[in-house]
Amino acid sequence: MTPTRVLAGLAQLLWPARCAGCDAYVPDPMLFCGRCAPSLAPLSGNCPGCALARADVQAPGRRCRACRRAPFAFVEVVAACEYGGALADAIVRMKHGSWRDLARRLARLLVDPLALVLARGGFTAADALMPVPLHARKLRRRGFNQALELARLACALLGRRAPVASPGLPALERRLLIRIRDTRELGRMGPAARREEVAGAFAVSDARRVRGRRVLLVDDVLTTGATLNECARALVAAGSREVRVVALARVV
Repeated sequence: MTPTRVLAGLAQLLWPARCAGCDAYVPDPMLFCGRCAPSLAPLSGNCPGCALARADVQAPGRRCRACRRAPFAFVEVVAACEYGGALADAIVRMKHGSWRDLARRLARLLVDPLALVLARGGFTAADALMPVPLHARKLRRRGFNQALELARLACALLGRRAPVASPGLPALERRLLIRIRDTRELGRMGPAARREEVAGAFAVSDARRVRGRRVLLVDDVLTTGATLNECARALVAAGSREVRVVALARVV
């Protein structure tokens, strides 16, 4: 047995893994316990423009009518799972219960969507991976940016999975996209109010470092797309070649 396996076994003995949803003890490879796992709803084959299952999406890769009529500023979005059940509980616990370590476990769900979008977009090491930023005031209050934690941990997992086959993972840029206005909580707002609230809330700190690069944005929850769209608009205005999005969960 290698020293790495010994240390991993010791860590599991001293700090056993817990269900991300309800905190029950689980084997380390498991993210959710047997009671919580059935509520997980992976998403696939949805509209690449909004990540929703639309009846008018009649072929893989084809956008729904709403996205054809009013497309977002990003060219593609993929979400790992539907927001709800144990996953919603885990995300709330991570963000508002200061359970930062949950990001390490939830990042596992992002690896496959991340790999899919990186391959489909032709990303290389010259491109950029960015989390949706928090305003400095909210970052101080929460202590961490959950989107950044998910992005860096999912990238680390992906890098260990296919270090040779990959053309190079895009660089994780932590401070190029910034939130310049502290917006109100969007939870109870409708689509129009959300768009108005986040309008002009994001900026690029150094346009020279964005110009000509593909950007992959990462966030925890996609609701109406208003926040991610505003981020993408700022990046495109600064000269980004294109913006794609990966989210942990999609509100449906």
